[in-house]
Amino acid sequence: MKRIIFLPILLLTFFCAEAQLSIKEKKYPSLLWEITGKGLAQPSYLIGTMHVSSKLAFNLPDSFYVALRKAQVVALETNPETWQADMNKYDLSGSKGYNSSNRLSAYTAMPNDYLTISTLKFFEYYNKIEQSLYSNPSTINSLLYRSYGNETSDFEEDTYLDMYIFQCGKKWGKKVAGVEDYGESMRLMAEAYKDAAKDKNKKERSYSDVAGEYSADKLQEAYRAGNLDQLDSINKYNSVSEAFDEKFLYQRNIIQANSIDSIIKSGSILFVGVGAAHLPGDRGVIEILRNKGYKLRPVKMGERASREKDMVDKIRVPVTFNKESSKDGFINVEIPGTFYKMADDDALDQWQYADMANGSYYMYTRIMTNAWMWNHSEDEVYKKLDSFFYENVPGKIVSKTTLVKNGYKGIDVTSRTRRGDLQRYNMFITPFEIIFFKMSGNGDYVKLGDEAKDFLVAFN
Repeated sequence: MKRIIFLPILLLTFFCAEAQLSIKEKKYPSLLWEITGKGLAQPSYLIGTMHVSSKLAFNLPDSFYVALRKAQVVALETNPETWQADMNKYDLSGSKGYNSSNRLSAYTAMPNDYLTISTLKFFEYYNKIEQSLYSNPSTINSLLYRSYGNETSDFEEDTYLDMYIFQCGKKWGKKVAGVEDYGESMRLMAEAYKDAAKDKNKKERSYSDVAGEYSADKLQEAYRAGNLDQLDSINKYNSVSEAFDEKFLYQRNIIQANSIDSIIKSGSILFVGVGAAHLPGDRGVIEILRNKGYKLRPVKMGERASREKDMVDKIRVPVTFNKESSKDGFINVEIPGTFYKMADDDALDQWQYADMANGSYYMYTRIMTNAWMWNHSEDEVYKKLDSFFYENVPGKIVSKTTLVKNGYKGIDVTSRTRRGDLQRYNMFITPFEIIFFKMSGNGDYVKLGDEAKDFLVAFN
């Protein structure tokens, strides 16, 4: 009888020991980490992010806002203030043709000094009007919103977490920085893909068990719970190439940790957000910083602080406008930055600038009408333009008025999208083209300040 009783007790003791061991092995129980040690007078903070706009990533407690407010420097993997210039430099939008199908056409197209059957052919401009009105720049979405629209739009915030951290920093007057150099990161990522292609020891990834312990759903659960141990296990299980991870993850971890160390050593209080996958593990940012002598302590993530978020969302970052001109000098406008060529559609001449701090953007589009070739008067072009608004202007049109500027007839249109954002258009008709000016921002941003007026009124 004693033996029968002893066996269940022994088994219970074994399972309790296993459970205690499991608890002890949970080394990374939070997304938010306090950095102290090495004689620091004030702590700095490190947070793991997801690069998405899903509400999943926005369960942000008071501790998040307290840590961010204390910081003097707010950093992400790279500095959003330079993204547009960097993308233009490395032609990541494909505007110069190096990153798009234009690369092939550059070699297969006929030389320009040969005439073809289409050389002298003029095409009607109606489709271009429609495209100019409904155009939703993918680059702008990638920079500012990362919204996937449709059925997911009700489960998204106005931006993604990394951009939100940056915008909080700008709105609270913090210095912003990046812990990686954009060009170096691009080089490492390109090398990672090349190394993975050459890797002879790649693992075969199985998609058969979509509801298994290593699925995308489990990854989201791990992030929601702040369980970096589980997140690390899932990422390692799903990794297909150690050669890829070496460049894409581990070398970048070292670069990030070294930059964090440098900023803290300068005497600045830092709040830094990097992808959550960079934090855990023996070669993660947390352990690299510990090896440098810092103490890292997990900060408990409590209830979501919705009041703090609402207060931040109402802050506008002041901007300074400067003159921007088109290449031919015909268009002169005022914007708080520099226009960059868009490459979403080769048929349209589109230029854009994203105000990263305020989540707004400015753009203009020029389409050639050659109206005189079709015997279309200015009034006929005006009527045709007006006829396309209902079906092609995003959302509901809330106002429409006729304009005359510099002798050119035009239309001022304001609409509200299904997301709740106001967008404002000014369109002008010249004998040879239609020029579209557009500004958009989160909520009522376009209406509440003078930015739209300064941009649209300045056209000359």
